[in-house]
Amino acid sequence: MSHDGRLSPALPGRAIDQAALAARFGAEATALVMEMAASADPLADAAIAALNSGQAGHPAILQAGLREGRASLSSPPEAIDALLRQAEWIPPWVDPERIRRGAEAYLSIGALWTSISLGPGSLAHTYSSPAIASVLMATGNLDAQSPRRLLETAVWQQQTLRPGGLAAGAQGYIHTLQVRILHARVRAGLLARGWDTAQRGMPISQLDMLRTWLDFTFVPFNALEKIGIEFDADEFRDLYHVWQLVAHLLGIEDRYYRRVTDQASGAEMLALIDAAAGEPDQAAATLTAKMLDAAAQRLGPALGMPADAAVGLMHAFCRLFHGDDFADKLGVQRNWWSGLMPVFANSNRYQRLLERSDPEVRQRKIAATLAAFDQQIAALKGETTYQHNLSAYSGAGMPRTLAGA
Repeated sequence: MSHDGRLSPALPGRAIDQAALAARFGAEATALVMEMAASADPLADAAIAALNSGQAGHPAILQAGLREGRASLSSPPEAIDALLRQAEWIPPWVDPERIRRGAEAYLSIGALWTSISLGPGSLAHTYSSPAIASVLMATGNLDAQSPRRLLETAVWQQQTLRPGGLAAGAQGYIHTLQVRILHARVRAGLLARGWDTAQRGMPISQLDMLRTWLDFTFVPFNALEKIGIEFDADEFRDLYHVWQLVAHLLGIEDRYYRRVTDQASGAEMLALIDAAAGEPDQAAATLTAKMLDAAAQRLGPALGMPADAAVGLMHAFCRLFHGDDFADKLGVQRNWWSGLMPVFANSNRYQRLLERSDPEVRQRKIAATLAAFDQQIAALKGETTYQHNLSAYSGAGMPRTLAGA
């Protein structure tokens, strides 16, 4: 950051090499990437403009609309009404039974392993993008609040990926819309500070959002399979189905997320997006190191080990999930914990066999996961950053990750 608050010219940009991308993936795929990089979320951006208009009560109107529904509002601002209308609209492809099954497939992973796949899996890949890492660092204190960031992301997942969580007015629906609104506020703040869209594309663009969505679908599903938590073809289809509804609520355009329905199509899309993202930089390495430390602090007790020992384990998981080349670029440790990865995988495969052979075992696992999620949510101190962004909306400055985890 420069002293006048504008973005420093040294801040890493996207700088997509279109010629190299076209040579590898073709002209059509390259055009798709450039289209996504130039697009944001017009409905959420218009809602933020309404919140920033100076009209008193707009944040409270939006909050009420999230909780009680668009129909409960009397003459809401047009931009807020449009956002709620889109969020409450159920796409015709949504199958409630598949949504339920997808949520149950996610819950069958178990609370411990969803947490491990989130930190060393999902977030490590998210942070590896220079464009995304620079946006996250621009909020000013994310690197110092990694434990809080990890916990808040877990809470969002836990509210969202449960039976009924995505219905209008349910907690998962509300949390997801609050995350979307936070993204729009960050985007507005970066644009006001001089973000160079010609060089970098839009901040938190459709490209960034789809990449992050893949970090919660393809990336953790692939990671979990490496530690023995496997899914069959039907489970994958149901998992992607529920996550496509999440994408709809997050403001990702259906012409992008509907291209990804399974691991094969997820791998193809992520390869394209990763090729456009560029190599990880120092901001990415810093965020990753702090996130792995935070994951160790959070998961050490559940693993029955002190945090300093758990740090090495989190690095080993990260290296297993993403491979040595990726891990080396992010400064992830090489350590002896990697030798124990087959032990975890074999244990998980045995547990999955038990669950598949006995529906009651599976249902007990799902119930235990929900109970663990409820306990973690209840232990959260205060509002999440995305909740506070709206409940105490000021319209001034960039939102900051709250302390107090």
